[in-house]
Amino acid sequence: MNSNQSSDSTHPNPWGNVAGRYVTQWESQVLGQWVGDVFGYYAIQLGHHGRITCLQENRCSERYALEQGQNDAHSSVPDADDEVRSLQVPDFAVLPFASDSIDLVVLPHTLDEHPDPHGVLREAYRVLRAEGRMIILGFNPLSVWGAQAKYCSWRAGVNSFGIYPSLPHPPIQIGRIKDWIELLNCDVVRGAYGCYAPFVQTERWQKRWHWMEDAGDRWWGFAGAVYALMVVKRVYSPTLVGLINEKKSNKKWVAQVATSSIQTSTPINSDNT
Repeated sequence: MNSNQSSDSTHPNPWGNVAGRYVTQWESQVLGQWVGDVFGYYAIQLGHHGRITCLQENRCSERYALEQGQNDAHSSVPDADDEVRSLQVPDFAVLPFASDSIDLVVLPHTLDEHPDPHGVLREAYRVLRAEGRMIILGFNPLSVWGAQAKYCSWRAGVNSFGIYPSLPHPPIQIGRIKDWIELLNCDVVRGAYGCYAPFVQTERWQKRWHWMEDAGDRWWGFAGAVYALMVVKRVYSPTLVGLINEKKSNKKWVAQVATSSIQTSTPINSDNT
């Protein structure tokens, strides 16, 4: 760990330091561009509502910000600023919504923090309607932050990453996330990487490493500390062309004798001729 990475990583709110604000700023820019293009009736955000308002620019009529807690699910009145209802649920892996009912689901580092990330992704897929959108934000282990976390994990023996002193599991690689998405019959329609500067704890060092933003976006775009994915749920329904008559299809084919199609209404009497 560098000398500029002090004990601020153990801050009660890890997102309140320099590195946390650095990530929040980039994520706010991406979400402001993406969620405004999603229309519908219902949109939900799983966690981090106090840090970032993911649904502020969204145009859905009903928007909910869910937080994980021990109490039963209960809703509150919309916030005065962004008109988003706060909802507390016991677990993000069990959402209190009907299947195929949500138009937009935003997961801001939800997969990084939850002990069962695959279960959360399956539950988000369940509540998402056909052609609905899902936005996933997470940490990229193939980055400078990931290299620093690997060194700290080797020294301390904990799954730390950047602002997090500990995680329930190491950050998930983007390739594995895409495999899960493909298994759920979803397609990735948009993607972005950001935050190429190393993990630091002071504004001074943050400004010194600012040049890596443009350089990283140009030369090593896959190595951003944070990634963003927009996923669309595909549902392919078969088109019925008619029932198959099994008796007729199993009947042996027999050649038919050709007959004349011209019939006379009155028979011809040969005696009259």
